Amino acid sequence: MKIVSLQSVGLGAIFSGGNGTAGFNEPYIITVGENLYDGRGEELDVTVTEINYQQGDFDAYGFEIYTVHTSDGHIRVLPADKYIADWSE
Repeated sequence: MKIVSLQSVGLGAIFSGGNGTAGFNEPYIITVGENLYDGRGEELDVTVTEINYQQGDFDAYGFEIYTVHTSDGHIRVLPADKYIADWSE
Protein backbone atom coordinates (compact mmCIF):
# COMPACT_ATOMS: atom_id res chain seq x y z
CA MET A 1 0.00 0.00 0.00
CA LYS A 2 1.12 3.55 -0.73
CA ILE A 3 0.29 6.92 0.75
CA VAL A 4 -1.46 9.06 -1.87
CA SER A 5 -2.07 12.19 0.22
CA LEU A 6 -1.67 13.85 3.60
CA GLN A 7 -4.05 16.28 5.28
CA SER A 8 -3.11 18.44 8.24
CA VAL A 9 -4.97 18.04 11.52
CA GLY A 10 -5.33 21.12 13.72
CA LEU A 11 -2.55 22.74 11.75
CA GLY A 12 -4.36 24.90 9.20
CA ALA A 13 -2.08 26.64 6.76
CA ILE A 14 -4.11 28.25 3.97
CA PHE A 15 -5.00 31.88 4.60
CA SER A 16 -7.43 34.12 2.76
CA GLY A 17 -5.83 36.66 0.51
CA GLY A 18 -5.62 37.66 -3.11
CA ASN A 19 -5.51 34.08 -4.34
CA GLY A 20 -9.22 33.23 -4.06
CA THR A 21 -9.10 30.94 -1.03
CA ALA A 22 -12.39 30.76 0.85
CA GLY A 23 -11.10 31.36 4.35
CA PHE A 24 -8.24 30.90 6.71
CA ASN A 25 -7.15 27.93 8.75
CA GLU A 26 -8.12 25.40 6.10
CA PRO A 27 -6.33 22.03 6.19
CA TYR A 28 -3.06 21.76 4.31
CA ILE A 29 -3.26 18.92 1.78
CA ILE A 30 -0.29 17.27 0.06
CA THR A 31 -1.07 14.90 -2.83
CA VAL A 32 1.26 12.67 -4.85
CA GLY A 33 1.44 13.89 -8.46
CA GLU A 34 0.36 17.45 -7.62
CA ASN A 35 2.32 20.60 -6.90
CA LEU A 36 3.08 21.75 -3.36
CA TYR A 37 1.59 24.97 -2.00
CA ASP A 38 3.13 27.38 0.46
CA GLY A 39 1.33 28.49 3.64
CA ARG A 40 -0.62 31.16 1.77
CA GLY A 41 -1.97 28.93 -0.97
CA GLU A 42 0.57 29.98 -3.61
CA GLU A 43 1.56 27.10 -5.88
CA LEU A 44 5.24 26.16 -5.81
CA ASP A 45 7.05 24.83 -8.86
CA VAL A 46 7.68 21.37 -7.35
CA THR A 47 5.63 18.19 -7.67
CA VAL A 48 5.17 15.60 -4.93
CA THR A 49 6.61 12.32 -6.21
CA GLU A 50 6.27 10.06 -3.16
CA ILE A 51 5.13 10.09 0.48
CA ASN A 52 6.47 7.58 3.03
CA TYR A 53 5.75 6.81 6.67
CA GLN A 54 8.64 6.09 9.04
CA GLN A 55 8.94 5.30 12.69
CA GLY A 56 11.94 4.68 14.87
CA ASP A 57 13.33 4.81 18.35
CA PHE A 58 16.37 7.07 18.19
CA ASP A 59 15.52 8.48 21.60
CA ALA A 60 13.49 7.43 24.62
CA TYR A 61 10.24 8.66 23.06
CA GLY A 62 10.63 7.37 19.52
CA PHE A 63 9.26 9.25 16.55
CA GLU A 64 6.82 8.92 13.68
CA ILE A 65 7.23 11.02 10.54
CA TYR A 66 6.11 11.35 6.94
CA THR A 67 8.77 12.03 4.34
CA VAL A 68 7.53 13.94 1.31
CA HIS A 69 9.77 13.50 -1.75
CA THR A 70 9.52 16.19 -4.44
CA SER A 71 10.61 16.73 -8.03
CA ASP A 72 13.32 19.19 -6.97
CA GLY A 73 15.15 16.35 -5.18
CA HIS A 74 14.30 17.52 -1.67
CA ILE A 75 12.72 15.50 1.12
CA ARG A 76 10.41 17.36 3.48
CA VAL A 77 9.90 15.80 6.93
CA LEU A 78 6.51 16.20 8.61
CA PRO A 79 5.38 15.03 12.07
CA ALA A 80 3.01 12.07 11.77
CA ASP A 81 0.84 13.21 14.68
CA LYS A 82 -0.14 16.37 12.76
CA TYR A 83 -1.27 14.69 9.51
CA ILE A 84 -3.78 12.06 8.39
CA ALA A 85 -2.64 9.80 5.56
CA ASP A 86 -4.83 8.56 2.72
CA TRP A 87 -3.58 5.10 1.70
CA SER A 88 -4.21 3.27 -1.58
CA GLU A 89 -3.02 0.09 -3.29
